Amino acid sequence: MSKIYTLTPQAVRTKVFSLICLAVMLLGSVGLDQVSKIHAQNELMRWSHETDLTQYQGQRVPLYSFGDPIQAPEQFYLAFAFNYVRNLGAAWGALSNLPDNIRVPFFYTVTLLAVIIIGIYMKSTPAHHRLAIFALGLILSGALGNFIDRLVHGFVIDWIDVRWNILGWRYDFPNFNIADSAITVGVMLLTFDMLVLETLRRKAGDFYGIQDE
Repeated sequence: MSKIYTLTPQAVRTKVFSLICLAVMLLGSVGLDQVSKIHAQNELMRWSHETDLTQYQGQRVPLYSFGDPIQAPEQFYLAFAFNYVRNLGAAWGALSNLPDNIRVPFFYTVTLLAVIIIGIYMKSTPAHHRLAIFALGLILSGALGNFIDRLVHGFVIDWIDVRWNILGWRYDFPNFNIADSAITVGVMLLTFDMLVLETLRRKAGDFYGIQDE
Protein backbone atom coordinates (compact mmCIF):
# COMPACT_ATOMS: atom_id res chain seq x y z
CA MET A 1 0.00 0.00 0.00
CA SER A 2 1.47 3.36 -1.04
CA LYS A 3 2.07 6.07 1.52
CA ILE A 4 0.16 9.33 1.40
CA TYR A 5 2.30 12.36 2.13
CA THR A 6 0.67 15.53 3.43
CA LEU A 7 2.33 18.90 3.79
CA THR A 8 2.49 20.50 7.19
CA PRO A 9 1.17 24.08 7.58
CA GLN A 10 4.75 25.29 7.83
CA ALA A 11 5.66 23.48 4.61
CA VAL A 12 2.65 24.98 2.86
CA ARG A 13 3.61 28.49 3.98
CA THR A 14 7.18 27.92 2.83
CA LYS A 15 6.03 26.68 -0.56
CA VAL A 16 3.64 29.62 -1.02
CA PHE A 17 6.36 32.08 -0.01
CA SER A 18 8.77 30.46 -2.48
CA LEU A 19 6.20 30.74 -5.28
CA ILE A 20 5.61 34.40 -4.46
CA CYS A 21 9.36 35.11 -4.50
CA LEU A 22 9.68 33.29 -7.83
CA ALA A 23 6.80 35.28 -9.33
CA VAL A 24 8.30 38.57 -8.11
CA MET A 25 11.67 37.61 -9.58
CA LEU A 26 10.10 36.70 -12.92
CA LEU A 27 8.04 39.88 -13.12
CA GLY A 28 10.99 42.01 -12.03
CA SER A 29 13.39 40.48 -14.53
CA VAL A 30 10.96 40.65 -17.45
CA GLY A 31 9.88 44.16 -16.46
CA LEU A 32 13.45 45.45 -16.23
CA ASP A 33 14.24 43.89 -19.59
CA GLN A 34 11.22 45.46 -21.28
CA VAL A 35 11.76 48.90 -19.74
CA SER A 36 15.39 48.92 -20.88
CA LYS A 37 14.37 47.94 -24.42
CA ILE A 38 11.69 50.62 -24.57
CA HIS A 39 14.29 53.17 -23.48
CA ALA A 40 16.72 51.93 -26.14
CA GLN A 41 14.00 52.11 -28.78
CA ASN A 42 13.06 55.66 -27.83
CA GLU A 43 16.57 57.06 -27.31
CA LEU A 44 18.85 55.14 -29.68
CA MET A 45 16.76 54.50 -32.79
CA ARG A 46 17.05 57.33 -35.30
CA TRP A 47 15.12 56.02 -38.30
CA SER A 48 13.07 52.99 -39.27
CA HIS A 49 11.36 51.85 -42.46
CA GLU A 50 7.59 51.53 -42.17
CA THR A 51 7.41 47.94 -43.40
CA ASP A 52 10.94 46.53 -43.81
CA LEU A 53 12.21 45.61 -40.34
CA THR A 54 15.78 45.23 -41.59
CA GLN A 55 15.95 48.86 -42.72
CA TYR A 56 16.69 51.10 -39.75
CA GLN A 57 19.35 53.37 -38.28
CA GLY A 58 20.42 53.14 -34.68
CA GLN A 59 22.86 55.17 -32.60
CA ARG A 60 25.87 53.93 -30.65
CA VAL A 61 26.54 55.87 -27.44
CA PRO A 62 29.93 55.14 -25.75
CA LEU A 63 29.55 54.47 -22.04
CA TYR A 64 32.99 53.49 -20.73
CA SER A 65 36.31 52.54 -22.29
CA PHE A 66 39.75 51.59 -21.04
CA GLY A 67 42.64 51.95 -23.44
CA ASP A 68 42.81 53.40 -26.94
CA PRO A 69 42.51 50.97 -29.89
CA ILE A 70 43.60 53.67 -32.36
CA GLN A 71 46.71 55.00 -30.63
CA ALA A 72 47.76 51.64 -29.17
CA PRO A 73 45.94 48.88 -31.11
CA GLU A 74 47.98 46.04 -29.60
CA GLN A 75 47.46 47.02 -25.97
CA PHE A 76 44.65 46.03 -23.65
CA TYR A 77 41.32 47.57 -24.59
CA LEU A 78 37.84 47.26 -23.13
CA ALA A 79 34.79 49.30 -24.09
CA PHE A 80 31.12 49.35 -23.15
CA ALA A 81 28.45 51.23 -25.08
CA PHE A 82 24.72 51.46 -25.73
CA ASN A 83 23.96 50.45 -29.31
CA TYR A 84 20.51 49.87 -30.83
CA VAL A 85 20.41 46.68 -32.91
CA ARG A 86 17.49 44.64 -34.20
CA ASN A 87 17.93 40.88 -34.01
CA LEU A 88 15.50 38.99 -36.23
CA GLY A 89 17.09 35.64 -35.42
CA ALA A 90 18.29 33.66 -32.44
CA ALA A 91 21.43 34.29 -30.39
CA TRP A 92 24.05 36.27 -32.35
CA GLY A 93 21.59 36.68 -35.23
CA ALA A 94 21.44 32.99 -36.13
CA LEU A 95 18.64 32.08 -38.59
CA SER A 96 17.80 35.75 -39.14
CA ASN A 97 17.87 35.26 -42.92
CA LEU A 98 14.98 32.79 -42.93
CA PRO A 99 11.81 33.93 -44.75
CA ASP A 100 9.26 35.55 -42.41
CA ASN A 101 6.68 32.81 -43.03
CA ILE A 102 9.18 30.29 -41.62
CA ARG A 103 11.17 32.39 -39.14
CA VAL A 104 8.23 33.82 -37.16
CA PRO A 105 6.31 30.57 -36.47
CA PHE A 106 9.59 28.74 -35.88
CA PHE A 107 10.68 31.06 -33.06
CA TYR A 108 7.16 31.13 -31.60
CA THR A 109 7.12 27.32 -31.49
CA VAL A 110 10.63 27.02 -30.07
CA THR A 111 9.88 29.58 -27.33
CA LEU A 112 6.61 27.87 -26.40
CA LEU A 113 8.32 24.49 -26.15
CA ALA A 114 11.14 25.99 -24.08
CA VAL A 115 8.68 27.58 -21.64
CA ILE A 116 6.79 24.27 -21.27
CA ILE A 117 9.98 22.28 -20.69
CA ILE A 118 11.31 24.80 -18.16
CA GLY A 119 7.93 24.79 -16.36
CA ILE A 120 7.92 20.98 -16.13
CA TYR A 121 11.52 20.97 -14.92
CA MET A 122 10.77 23.61 -12.28
CA LYS A 123 7.74 21.66 -11.03
CA SER A 124 9.75 18.46 -10.70
CA THR A 125 12.70 20.17 -8.98
CA PRO A 126 12.65 19.74 -5.17
CA ALA A 127 11.85 22.96 -3.31
CA HIS A 128 15.13 22.90 -1.38
CA HIS A 129 17.13 23.02 -4.63
CA ARG A 130 16.84 26.77 -4.47
CA LEU A 131 19.72 27.61 -6.78
CA ALA A 132 18.35 25.35 -9.52
CA ILE A 133 14.88 26.90 -9.23
CA PHE A 134 16.35 30.41 -9.26
CA ALA A 135 18.45 29.53 -12.32
CA LEU A 136 15.41 28.11 -14.13
CA GLY A 137 13.50 31.26 -13.23
CA LEU A 138 16.20 33.40 -14.83
CA ILE A 139 16.17 31.30 -17.99
CA LEU A 140 12.37 31.48 -18.12
CA SER A 141 12.35 35.26 -17.61
CA GLY A 142 14.89 35.70 -20.42
CA ALA A 143 12.90 33.54 -22.79
CA LEU A 144 9.71 35.46 -21.99
CA GLY A 145 11.43 38.84 -22.35
CA ASN A 146 12.68 38.09 -25.85
CA PHE A 147 9.38 36.42 -26.78
CA ILE A 148 7.50 39.61 -25.91
CA ASP A 149 9.81 41.48 -28.30
CA ARG A 150 9.06 39.07 -31.14
CA LEU A 151 5.35 39.28 -30.42
CA VAL A 152 5.22 43.08 -30.28
CA HIS A 153 7.92 44.16 -32.75
CA GLY A 154 8.74 41.11 -34.85
CA PHE A 155 12.37 41.25 -33.69
CA VAL A 156 14.44 41.33 -30.49
CA ILE A 157 15.97 44.62 -29.36
CA ASP A 158 19.64 44.34 -28.40
CA TRP A 159 21.34 47.38 -26.90
CA ILE A 160 24.41 46.38 -24.85
CA ASP A 161 27.67 46.63 -26.80
CA VAL A 162 30.96 45.19 -25.47
CA ARG A 163 34.30 45.20 -27.31
CA TRP A 164 37.78 44.23 -26.18
CA ASN A 165 41.38 43.50 -27.04
CA ILE A 166 42.95 41.05 -24.57
CA LEU A 167 46.48 39.82 -25.29
CA GLY A 168 45.95 40.39 -29.00
CA TRP A 169 42.47 38.87 -29.02
CA ARG A 170 40.32 41.58 -30.61
CA TYR A 171 36.60 40.90 -30.54
CA ASP A 172 33.36 42.84 -30.89
CA PHE A 173 30.92 40.79 -28.84
CA PRO A 174 27.46 40.48 -30.45
CA ASN A 175 25.03 42.98 -28.98
CA PHE A 176 22.76 41.59 -26.27
CA ASN A 177 20.15 42.64 -23.72
CA ILE A 178 19.07 41.93 -20.15
CA ALA A 179 17.00 38.91 -21.21
CA ASP A 180 20.08 37.36 -22.86
CA SER A 181 22.08 38.07 -19.71
CA ALA A 182 19.42 36.39 -17.56
CA ILE A 183 19.51 33.28 -19.75
CA THR A 184 23.32 33.15 -19.70
CA VAL A 185 23.57 33.56 -15.91
CA GLY A 186 20.74 31.07 -15.43
CA VAL A 187 22.49 28.43 -17.55
CA MET A 188 25.75 28.96 -15.66
CA LEU A 189 24.05 28.63 -12.27
CA LEU A 190 22.09 25.58 -13.40
CA THR A 191 25.27 23.94 -14.67
CA PHE A 192 26.98 24.66 -11.33
CA ASP A 193 24.01 23.15 -9.48
CA MET A 194 24.02 20.02 -11.64
CA LEU A 195 27.76 19.42 -11.60
CA VAL A 196 28.74 20.58 -8.11
CA LEU A 197 25.79 20.91 -5.75
CA GLU A 198 24.03 17.78 -6.99
CA THR A 199 27.21 15.79 -6.43
CA LEU A 200 27.45 17.14 -2.87
CA ARG A 201 23.78 16.36 -2.23
CA ARG A 202 24.20 12.79 -3.43
CA LYS A 203 27.28 12.28 -1.29
CA ALA A 204 25.48 13.69 1.75
CA GLY A 205 22.49 11.44 1.03
CA ASP A 206 24.69 8.36 0.76
CA PHE A 207 26.50 9.30 3.98
CA TYR A 208 23.29 9.71 5.98
CA GLY A 209 21.47 6.90 4.21
CA ILE A 210 18.72 9.15 2.81
CA GLN A 211 17.39 9.81 -0.68
CA ASP A 212 16.78 13.18 -2.28
CA GLU A 213 13.14 13.64 -3.25
